[in-house]
Amino acid sequence: MFWFRKKALPQVATNRVKLKPLYEGDRGTNDLYANDAELRVWIPEPLNVAMKEVAEKQGITLAKSLRDVLVAYLYGFHELLCMYDNGTGICHPPPPPEPSSGIKFSRARVVDYIPGLGKNLAPLKLFVHEKMKADLQLLADKAGLPLSQFVREILTSHYLGHTVWPERNALWTREQQDVAEGWESGRVKEDGITTPTSEEESALEGKIEKLW
Repeated sequence: MFWFRKKALPQVATNRVKLKPLYEGDRGTNDLYANDAELRVWIPEPLNVAMKEVAEKQGITLAKSLRDVLVAYLYGFHELLCMYDNGTGICHPPPPPEPSSGIKFSRARVVDYIPGLGKNLAPLKLFVHEKMKADLQLLADKAGLPLSQFVREILTSHYLGHTVWPERNALWTREQQDVAEGWESGRVKEDGITTPTSEEESALEGKIEKLW
């Protein structure tokens, strides 16, 4: 009878080493938790579907997924992982809430939408740290593009790849695109429905999704 010695199984590290920043000094990215700046951007419906399905697959909110993409674009994927490992950047713990006065007000729910936008364009308001918006604006200026278009191209290339550009096969009219671009620039104002019924809300075209 032959006896064979069993091979020892490889040991799995239980204490994963945290990533450390590669740069010395303050890059201004240690605390990016406050989402105090607004990005307005319209996106084509195929991109909207892709973003939501990816976020659902990741098990995170769409807002978190989008901020991860923008942080990785601006500061690098390594820096994003450092933030997760060390509780900095967009993972910086939020400040403690201010003490409540004990007075509570009930607020009616308002759904904002853009008349005339159509169903093939999805308007988003993404709230990010003011530094992130400023850095995006700086890069957009260098590229000679409006900020909203620059952000849209970042999201399109990340979620759909560099060879797919839905804008080239647009399903919307020139008038609808004018409305969308006018809303991004602030020339077109949104309307609102206070406490809409489920039927009213589901029928809205151009409903604005606010991502905090």
